[in-house]
Amino acid sequence: YVRHGTEPQSFPTVIRKDDPSFLVRRQKLTASLLRIAGEAGATIICGERLVDIDFDNRVATTEHVASGKTTQRPYDLLLGADGIASPTRTLLENAGLLGPVRKEPDDVEYQVAILPHWRRVLHPDCVDYTAAPEASVHTYADRKSGSNAIVFPIGNMEACLACVICPSGRLGHLKKHKEEYGPALKTLFLNWSPEALASASHQFAQDDNVPTTGGTCVWAQPALGSPSSGVILVGDSGHGMWPALGQGCNTALESVSVLADAVEAVCGSGNLIPSSGAGVREVDAWSKTSGERSRLIAEEYQGLRHEDVLAIVDMSFGGIGGRRIRGAQNANMMYKLQVLTIMLLHKLTFGIVPPPALIRVMAGDDVPFATLRWQQKVEQVVALPALVAMVTAVAYGLFLLVRWKYF
Repeated sequence: YVRHGTEPQSFPTVIRKDDPSFLVRRQKLTASLLRIAGEAGATIICGERLVDIDFDNRVATTEHVASGKTTQRPYDLLLGADGIASPTRTLLENAGLLGPVRKEPDDVEYQVAILPHWRRVLHPDCVDYTAAPEASVHTYADRKSGSNAIVFPIGNMEACLACVICPSGRLGHLKKHKEEYGPALKTLFLNWSPEALASASHQFAQDDNVPTTGGTCVWAQPALGSPSSGVILVGDSGHGMWPALGQGCNTALESVSVLADAVEAVCGSGNLIPSSGAGVREVDAWSKTSGERSRLIAEEYQGLRHEDVLAIVDMSFGGIGGRRIRGAQNANMMYKLQVLTIMLLHKLTFGIVPPPALIRVMAGDDVPFATLRWQQKVEQVVALPALVAMVTAVAYGLFLLVRWKYF
């Protein structure tokens, strides 16, 4: 991870981090999941979209995109993993089974371009980057415009993907005034060669390279679906979030894992299965009807997951420093003092006080998001008095030293 300065000749800050434990392209992941699902006996149906759900009789109606033909399919358990604009969630809301669902669109825009590997886009007169590994990720910032960028290698280190992140409206303005792309990118990428800047400007200015927002924060209330109707919301459909803390994909994958735990808790083997969700399940779940089992699974999933995902959506909505327009400004001074104070307490108490909640999220600590959100609220109350107490103690100590000197 390499953080670039705001001057063309400034030396980069190389922050070494462990390699990711798992890295895969989305296309390959999707293809692998489809193959595994087919091997497990799933029927893959493409080219259709969900148009209606009869929740009382548990029947989903789909429409073929090309022909317009509708098909009705009965279900036992319906998983709505259909993204931010989830039709499943919308149908639940329209039927009065969910809601009101709070939704907050992102307030930054993104655009991407593909360039040669980052070593080949640098200006020949820039500082030496030999300390940075080939696989390093690079970040840039232009505080005046509030723009940021992240550049990371792809394709066996043969190319890199450059993602520019700007406050809402800026990229839209540049699309209307394409001649301004060049100066704007030159201000952001201070150490790039003229050829790299020209290539990026050309790609960004293309009509089909449309700026997109970073997503929408979604708080599904009062539940992640409708247990009584056998409907579960997984991923962005139930807990969409801004990419402020980089937890969207992680949280979706965790939800799938929790759903598997819920199925095991309801239908697994053993005499009694203790649960932190809806309670203790009977071992003879298979003697119940499929509708009863799906309701129990949905209740279990709800009990295990709802509080946790609401907490991480809250934290992502707050971002780093509680600011909405993340690219426009740094975290405010009070927030920095809050994090610094809690970190000092952590060090002074030899770990009895945990590190700041934000640090624990970014470090991937194995702690429930609900616990970290609670910790964050406590920090907001405790940090300022603790800071005042520490400053007072230091001042009083200095006072005693000075007074002792005169005696």
